[in-house]
Amino acid sequence: MGRELGFEGLIEDEGFFPRLLGRNARGRDEKLLYGPDLPVVLLTGGPGMGKRRLLELLRDRFGRKVPVAYVDCADARYAEEAARRPSCRSEATETMYDVALRMSEWEGPGGVLPTPRFFAGMAAVAAGARLRRRELEQELTRYRALLQPRRGLGRFVRSLLTGYLSALAGVVAPAAAPLVGAALTEFLEKLASTGAEPVGATYGDYPGAAGSAGTGLRLLANDFQQGGEDRRFAEGFLFRALREDLDAAYTGLGAALTRVGRPAVLLQHANWPVGRALLAAALTDRADGHRERTVLVASERMAEPLFLADEPRTEEVADYRPDQEEPPGWQRLSARGRLGQGVLLLRMPLLTTEHIHRELQQHTGGAPEAARLRRAQSAVHRLSGRRPRTVQRLVEAAGELPELDNDRELLDQPAGLDGEPRAVRDVLLAELVLGQLPERLPVEHTDRWLDLLTQLSVAHTGDCARALLRGPQLEQTAGGLTADEVGRYLLESGWPACERHFIGDFGLRQLLMSRLHGPPDAGAEWRRNHSLLHTHYRSRAESPDRAFGTTAAHGLNHDLVANGPERAVRHLAATFPADGVGAEEWCDQLLALAQAPSPGGHDERHARMTVARVDGGKLQRQLDELLHAVWLCEERTRPPDIAAADRMAQLLRELAREYAGAAPVLTARAGRWDRRARNRQPLQSCSCTAHIGEGS
Repeated sequence: MGRELGFEGLIEDEGFFPRLLGRNARGRDEKLLYGPDLPVVLLTGGPGMGKRRLLELLRDRFGRKVPVAYVDCADARYAEEAARRPSCRSEATETMYDVALRMSEWEGPGGVLPTPRFFAGMAAVAAGARLRRRELEQELTRYRALLQPRRGLGRFVRSLLTGYLSALAGVVAPAAAPLVGAALTEFLEKLASTGAEPVGATYGDYPGAAGSAGTGLRLLANDFQQGGEDRRFAEGFLFRALREDLDAAYTGLGAALTRVGRPAVLLQHANWPVGRALLAAALTDRADGHRERTVLVASERMAEPLFLADEPRTEEVADYRPDQEEPPGWQRLSARGRLGQGVLLLRMPLLTTEHIHRELQQHTGGAPEAARLRRAQSAVHRLSGRRPRTVQRLVEAAGELPELDNDRELLDQPAGLDGEPRAVRDVLLAELVLGQLPERLPVEHTDRWLDLLTQLSVAHTGDCARALLRGPQLEQTAGGLTADEVGRYLLESGWPACERHFIGDFGLRQLLMSRLHGPPDAGAEWRRNHSLLHTHYRSRAESPDRAFGTTAAHGLNHDLVANGPERAVRHLAATFPADGVGAEEWCDQLLALAQAPSPGGHDERHARMTVARVDGGKLQRQLDELLHAVWLCEERTRPPDIAAADRMAQLLRELAREYAGAAPVLTARAGRWDRRARNRQPLQSCSCTAHIGEGS
């Protein structure tokens, strides 16, 4: 799949990012979007939505036209580098050092972007650490690359090497506070003598510095050593210094003649602690009026980022849906909360039906059979939910256009992972689940996470999931995790919620259910879990049920999959509203029962909607046929079944003629359900099936 697929409106000329950066991919200037007050752009979307792909595309396409630094906040090397000198390094400072280093290597218009402010802060942190002379000299030498000279800075660098570095090298312990103070004072004097007063102005603004840059640097170094919140504050101030360095590179007459666009910092995995801390620091600074022209773009899994979730506000955070609208006229509003006022949530775009069709045509080659192409396209659409990564893998698996009865059969087709062909189900689960574990999932649970989700794929509600985890069969799999914790981790991973399904993403649920069921003639664990839930709800007193109307209907939904339709038909017959009392509720229960997943193996539903196989009187036989017709209409992993829709409407109208009391409700349901089935819609939609119908 092309890297730009789905992002055309974001990266093409006059698109959102060319205007935000001030240049397009061909190197031509674009009319700037927003400013001088810029929002922090958060790319929001769960696994497989293309956040990394978009950030890398911005780096690769625009990084030769404007200064762009891309860092992955989940990169383990930042922690590894910080561990080498924990007294004067942290994951946050290592991430910032990477940004500064990349800017010092910029070779485009205007040349490198030196970062003397950031250097000064890191030098102060090193001077205040418990380092031996040689270690301190090594630490300061490491940051020297950040001072790549441009006009006016050559003498400063030479002075630094001969004076300041030697002075700081003599500071060996915090006990030598006078020496630290003298070293910092000398450094600031050298900055002033080379026309670098703005560096001093930055640290004179440090809380408690009272305008003295030397005091500010000493306070920063001390806060860094204190750890905890003090260290986090110091790290946030260092990020401000770094952004002020980038902004300073764009000021002055020389910069006006040579610099173009805006510099950008791209933070992948900004939902990880380092990224979240940097974002919070930048947003706090901008809320306090510290504005600069650095474009900050960060990836965030959750539609509602955690660090904004509990912030008091009376207006929703600004958002932008690029597949539905033009870029909004963003402005800072205090009603959005302190941090939220500076955020623009960019909802990652879904692929269109046309995108899927084009990709399938490219993978199948030639002129494939039209009917099979349409069938493959509808399967990809339903299973993927138009998530770019899922579309890519399913299209790869559908390249040979296999004969499909149920969409889940596509998940057995091969796709490539690390050069080895594997079932596309396993490839997608490896990439979207195992490769994107919840950030806060305890390490002892990482090996069981996929197995646990697989077992819970049959659950509808939190109560359902809790009942499964209380069973002895799943106690070891859960390893002490509760259903509520699993639900929270799913949401924090970026998977959506659904009011009728515990695994709230339709495609993910089908992947997990396919894995649980196994080969067509298998399904022992599948049936066991459904049987366990049937037993759970059958043992409870009849009571209202949010998802199914009654606990009896909830249990029979699971029994329908595990043991067949006999008990469900008897229940429908026993509660049938011949006099019309409770007819609406009865129809709702019929529909709730029929939302059971396809049972796997040989599918008898077409035969049974025509000829009943249940033992009983006329009403039971009619309801046996009706249940199977509605079940087929409500099947969400295959194209709409017009024959089943015809049979469903016919049976409902027959019952209406025979039972006058229930006739108004049954007739109305016949018309409503028939229309929905013919319009390719689920008879009862929910959050995770909203996409079914379009293109399916």
